[in-house]
Parts: sequence; C-alpha cells; structure tokens
Amino acid sequence: MGPWSCEQAPQGRTRNTGTAVNAPSLEVAIHPIRHQTASTFLFSRFGASWRMCVIEHPRHGGYLAPGGHVRELQGEAPQEAAIREALEETGYLPRLLPPPPPVGYPHPAVPGPWWTVDIPAGPDGRTDARHLHRDHIFVGVVPLPYEPQGTPELPARWVDRDYLEVLDTPTDTKVLGAHLFDVIGAATRPSPAPTPDKKLTTELVRRMRLDQEARLLPAASRTPQLIERWQQIDRDNRIWLEQLLASRGWPGISEVGQQAAAAAWMIAQHSDSAPRFQLKCRDLLAEAVLADDADPQHSALLQDRVRVAQGQPQIFGTQLHADGTGELTSAPIWDAEQVARRRLEVGLEPLEDYLRACRQTAAG
Repeated sequence: MGPWSCEQAPQGRTRNTGTAVNAPSLEVAIHPIRHQTASTFLFSRFGASWRMCVIEHPRHGGYLAPGGHVRELQGEAPQEAAIREALEETGYLPRLLPPPPPVGYPHPAVPGPWWTVDIPAGPDGRTDARHLHRDHIFVGVVPLPYEPQGTPELPARWVDRDYLEVLDTPTDTKVLGAHLFDVIGAATRPSPAPTPDKKLTTELVRRMRLDQEARLLPAASRTPQLIERWQQIDRDNRIWLEQLLASRGWPGISEVGQQAAAAAWMIAQHSDSAPRFQLKCRDLLAEAVLADDADPQHSALLQDRVRVAQGQPQIFGTQLHADGTGELTSAPIWDAEQVARRRLEVGLEPLEDYLRACRQTAAG
C-alpha cells in the first residue's frame, strides 16, 4: 500500500546523511565538533497495518525520520527535542515508547532513546566545519493519524513497510525502520498482559443490552416516558464508565473479550451529553487500538461522532443525518474522495452499502 500524504510548504533543516558510528573512531578525531540531535521514528496503526511517518527534506530531497538539533543552550533535553521536532515537522505530538526490556525483566521501562549514534555531518547553519551529530533516536506512536495536533512545517507522509523499501531515504532510516516494523507491535502491547475479568465482562454486556433494548424499539413505540428512560440509561452507563476508566483504564479485548469491549465503546458512543468525556474515550480507545486490544471500527465510529459534535467534517463517513428530503445521508466528510480507502483500512463496508443498510433500518 502506498503513502498517505499531508503536504505542506517546507522549511529549512539540516539532513544527516552519513553512516552511523557506534564507537569512537577516526571520525571523532577528525571532527571534534559534536552537536546533540534527536530523531523520532513515528508509527501509527491504519486499521490492522502499521505505517511510519517520514518527512521530505527541504534542501537535499528524499525522506527521513523527523528530528533536529537539541537546544542545549536553553537546557533542552534530547527527549524534549524529539517531541518538539516531531510536532513541528509533522504536526503530530508523539507518545514516546520505552526501549523494550528482555522478557521477564521485573521493572517497568520508561521512555528514552532506543539508540544513540554519532553521524558525520557537513557544514550547516551552526558551523562551517565538518562535524558529528550525536543523534538520540527515539520511537513514538500516534494514536490518531488523521488528527494532527499542529500544522507541519514539512511535507510528511505515512508509509508502510513495502513502500519504505523503495522510498528515497538514507540507509540508516531504512535499516532502523525495517527493524522497528518487526517490533513495534510488541512494543505497544501492555506488559504484563491484563488478566481476564469475568465480573466486569458480565456487567458491560448487561449495560449494553439495556442500551439496545431502548434503541431497537420501533419509532412508533418511543413515547415520552420511553425516551426519558432511554436518556436515564445513557446517563447511568456514562457515570459508571467514567468511574471505571478513572479506576482502571479502558477495558480492552484481552481483559473482557470482544462483546464486552464493544459494550464499552457503545457506552462512549452514546455519551453525547458529555462531550469532554466522549473526547477522553476517543483517545483511550485509540490507544487500545494501537495495542491491538480494541476494534479499529469502533475507534473510527467514535472519532467521527466526536468530530461531527465539534462541527468538523468526519473522517470515515459513519455519522448520518437527514437531508432536505428526509433521507439519511452522510454528514460532511473530510477529503471525501479518499473515504473509501479509509473505510477499507479499518474494515468498514463501502459507504454506499452502509447508507443502504441504515436507510432500510430507519424505514423498517
């Protein structure tokens, strides 16, 4: 699968094009000037598939991982520089991952550089001499790849593993990128794995059934009393889920199973009266998808729900409203020409099939 682009006008940046040096060498003796830099290999899930974010270099051409100089005179740490550079260059605020410890290691890992290498660099805006970049290489994830937090300074794109192989990018980026595609899934899964909770599973399924009993009644049967009861069920479910999330986090598939995980999503989906809580659920559910512990379709539905409530165009075309003739149709869709591809990524049926089924349900 090819790249997804978010093209913007480029700004200046120095590119590291040399070969990494992992130990003291002749390069250090010849080039005693050393600048601290930080790079971040960014990954996100597009449905079941991982992609990596690369930026187009403004002067030399080609693509590489986002990164740049550490602002040492301002007291900036490499980890802070990695996050700042990723946000500035790609528009994404990453969550940095800790380097994975050996299996069975008893202590929790914390985010830090996965590698630190010396990279030969030519003259740039900071020095007229050849020098070294001591690059601190981080790995980060983006839960919502269609929801950038800022405007990128550089053209950025998400590429899959196959596209990385043919992309115009330095060898070091290809080598590390290929390795990270192999390990990123395991690096995002919680450790230790959650213990299945039968009691929580039963309660989630019970609450989902209450939710559906009210909603699946024919429209003619929806009396004012029933609607009030419906709203009360939504309030009770929301308050209960808020307390659950505060005490133990999002209930994933590994903990409660497919059906109960769907119930948690459904409660969040129907929490329209509490938009900030619904936004929180969107973010937690997206993180669960990164860990392969939630259904990407549920995340897509909740992302669209939140965006429509905020007055923004939806991404996947899942939210409908009645048009001027009373027929159900999609609320406005961002980049509608690509919506079929985005729906396919997360496993949603074609939009026309979805519309047809929803219209039949509404009519019947």
